[in-house]
Amino acid sequence: MADGNTIRSVAKAMELLQLLSDAGEPMTLTDISSRAGLPKSTAFGLLTTMRDHDVITQHADGKYALGLRLFEYGCRASAFWNVSPLARPYLAHLVDETGGSAMLSTYENGHIVALDQAEGRDSLRVVSAPGARLPLHCTSQGKIVLAYMSESEAANLLARAPLTPYTPHTETDTAALLASLPACREAGFAVENGEYKIGLRSISAPVFTGGGTLKYVVSVLGMFRSVHSDEFAHAERAVVAAGQMLSAALGYQG
Repeated sequence: MADGNTIRSVAKAMELLQLLSDAGEPMTLTDISSRAGLPKSTAFGLLTTMRDHDVITQHADGKYALGLRLFEYGCRASAFWNVSPLARPYLAHLVDETGGSAMLSTYENGHIVALDQAEGRDSLRVVSAPGARLPLHCTSQGKIVLAYMSESEAANLLARAPLTPYTPHTETDTAALLASLPACREAGFAVENGEYKIGLRSISAPVFTGGGTLKYVVSVLGMFRSVHSDEFAHAERAVVAAGQMLSAALGYQG
């Protein structure tokens, strides 16, 4: 969310990077300026500056794409967030225990960011690729993060923008969502029941670091028959246990 300290040119450059990332293929200057809502001269200046710093690249046909400098930054960032080797055995165990897909994620700047995954036995792909951003209000990952915030912090975060109704089951009443969070914290897990994607159900539990900070979230996602089924209850217990074991592996002693 923009504030008084935002530098507009930097913000616009970030928007162009996001645009190129979402496109998934090289884009022309005309397409970029049109989709970004910028004059060609402005877009050209931003693209040229980023090209000169290798943040983007320009192909022989004149089209622009993300540059190798971003790959370099990504590798360095990955090293900072690289809990995946430690988490993967727990994700694999969750797949074996529940049949669903397992995911590790974290919270960053108002979104859940997927870090790693293990595909379940279901042929349908239900987990998000590493780097994907998910909303807070309608995913089990987001709800468990919100549940461990103070009420005022969660309320301020949810007040930034209207709660998008992704499905007919999405909770769009901020007060109702906030009222549901203490129960999630008491239970030690949160549930999504078709609120983000129709038919998808998931369970998420917190993962704490040695200092007691909620840094990661471990989840199971799948096309479970019902949140009231025995298989779902088994998955809830398995996810909570995985979160506790991974927290202990990270040095948490709570």
